[in-house]
Amino acid sequence: MAQPGVRGIYSDAKFKQAKENIDIVKKTTPELGSLMKLVTDKDELAKYHHPKAQGAVVTSIAARVWPYKLVAHILQELLVSSELRGTFNLQTLTPAESIEPTGDGKWLVKTSRGDIIARKVALATNAYTSHLLPDFSDLIVSKEHPSKKTKHPAAPRLTSRQVPCRGQMSALIPLPSISGPNRLRTSMGFEGDGLDDYLIQRPDDKGGHLMFGGGRTHGKSIGVTDDSVFDETTAAYLRRELIDAFELPERSDEKLEMQAVRQWTGIMGFSRDEVPWVGPVPGKEGVFVAAGYTGHGMPNTWLSGKAVASMVTASLGGEDVVVGVEAARKATGLPRAYQVSTERVAKAMAGDSVEERDEAELSRDQRIQETEGRLH
Repeated sequence: MAQPGVRGIYSDAKFKQAKENIDIVKKTTPELGSLMKLVTDKDELAKYHHPKAQGAVVTSIAARVWPYKLVAHILQELLVSSELRGTFNLQTLTPAESIEPTGDGKWLVKTSRGDIIARKVALATNAYTSHLLPDFSDLIVSKEHPSKKTKHPAAPRLTSRQVPCRGQMSALIPLPSISGPNRLRTSMGFEGDGLDDYLIQRPDDKGGHLMFGGGRTHGKSIGVTDDSVFDETTAAYLRRELIDAFELPERSDEKLEMQAVRQWTGIMGFSRDEVPWVGPVPGKEGVFVAAGYTGHGMPNTWLSGKAVASMVTASLGGEDVVVGVEAARKATGLPRAYQVSTERVAKAMAGDSVEERDEAELSRDQRIQETEGRLH
């Protein structure tokens, strides 16, 4: 379903970055640039439900989809397809434990239910990629930075190319001021120093629930792989934050929270250079990867997966890997920046780690909060 998208910007650094990004898009891809604008007028920001933002990036055409239903439908069609004649084999609840070269150009995939030998292996394992490809992870545990004073315990210093990060989500019953005829007409984002929240409202016939996620600064997230529990402090933030952010009339009750019908967590894969890794893995002929979406899987996974599938198909057909990669890139529009290469690996490892970058942003947010506290 198509609809507009609005991303509120809540810090000087993020506002500057957003303006620069829009200018680049308008210059390099005018057709796409014509669909977005940077709003700074306070009345217009209030209309878009971002009264406290410095600005907002408004995209005239965005989209929403229920990924689980889509993927489940695709898998069902593959399983019953008469054209495949039963050759599609889906093994659920069967984690891959390791992959090893067999010595004859193939790969041994070890699972909890037995081993598989394959000519080609495609990893769509996102945050868990380094478990199967140790080369994609360099974890170094260090002491907490002396200036770091965050709301959550210190996590190991992570210098890997792809790092797990636990995100938290909630399905909230909207208050009257944001229900029925007053419901949201756009998807929404909230971006600032230490802020990266996201929101979409389900149709009224589905309860009109506010699907609100984020709040990573309120609980431990970077380096966390356990999605069996959720953080209560983060959950409380999600239940309350929209009331203040939207300046809803109900906010006069300081203890008021939106009721959550569901609260859960999920593990994202954060890339060291903030860009997905898609393509053949250097030094491991026959292994391909599509992972590291850094919290932006919805606009990236679909064509990244298609690109890798095209690369694998070409490779199975005996086509040169470089030729196959270039053909897949042209067919899907895969950005060159997404492609895996030894040069990109070296460049990424020379920069800040995911945790260092996250820590710097949180520290900047804390300094701003302390300054505002002194001013007020």
